[in-house]
Amino acid sequence: EDPKEDMRLMIENYTVPALASAVRDREDALQLCATLLSEGKVEELADVLRPFEARYVEQRRSSKFNLDLTQNGFDGPSLELLRRGLNRMPRRVSQAHSKRAGVVLPLCNVNGVPCILFEKRSAKLRAHADEVCLPGGMVSSETDKSIVGTCLREMNEEITMDNIDDVVTVLGVLRCNWGEVHHLVGVAVTPVVCYLGEIGNADIQPSADEVAEVFTVPLSLFLESERWVHRQGFAPIFTGGPHVIWGLTGYIIHRFVKDILARYRVQCPLNGPRKWVP
Repeated sequence: EDPKEDMRLMIENYTVPALASAVRDREDALQLCATLLSEGKVEELADVLRPFEARYVEQRRSSKFNLDLTQNGFDGPSLELLRRGLNRMPRRVSQAHSKRAGVVLPLCNVNGVPCILFEKRSAKLRAHADEVCLPGGMVSSETDKSIVGTCLREMNEEITMDNIDDVVTVLGVLRCNWGEVHHLVGVAVTPVVCYLGEIGNADIQPSADEVAEVFTVPLSLFLESERWVHRQGFAPIFTGGPHVIWGLTGYIIHRFVKDILARYRVQCPLNGPRKWVP
């Protein structure tokens, strides 16, 4: 593990009291080990330290955090695990930002294969034409009661799907670094993770004025590190799909992989669609 990444995750995801308690527990454990060593109680010392061996730590992590998507893709138990992971990362959206927006990170199944849905913006648009993006847009202070409301409203405006309001399940907010997001787009963007259900046979139609194409990428491809390109000072770039995913969208997907999916040992179907377009 990268020590800097470990520090970042701890600082961003745990409160000061929780970190202070962990440091206190660590000191207690070290003092106990020192006492046992000074008294020559080597076997008892070994019993205290053994659970901290790398192999035992890995065994505990693997057995506790298993996300099996091989049978039915995203299902009730797997969605609950993701919801818990998101809930451990509460995010406070400041009203002080003059420009606020929300985007949906839409999880879905395509014939039982877990995927993420994307849009390719229309070439007619003045800003970010032809780029891959997630459904979403700017907050409307007049109509939106919450950032979730913003995301769902914008998604409804950009794509149409039968009974979309009934099938969408909101899992939670994905916590991102405000400074990194502002550096990329100059707007306070909040990603909301949702589940759209099984869409393999769904009739999804993009709004021609805004969206040129709707497509999905299997979740398993995002877990393969060789499909990502990292450059200093730039957001991660994903090259494993039908279109290159970069900028804010690449940043959000990469944060979802590292901050949420990395908590689990994710198992995906070996065979799945490389791309799906309705």
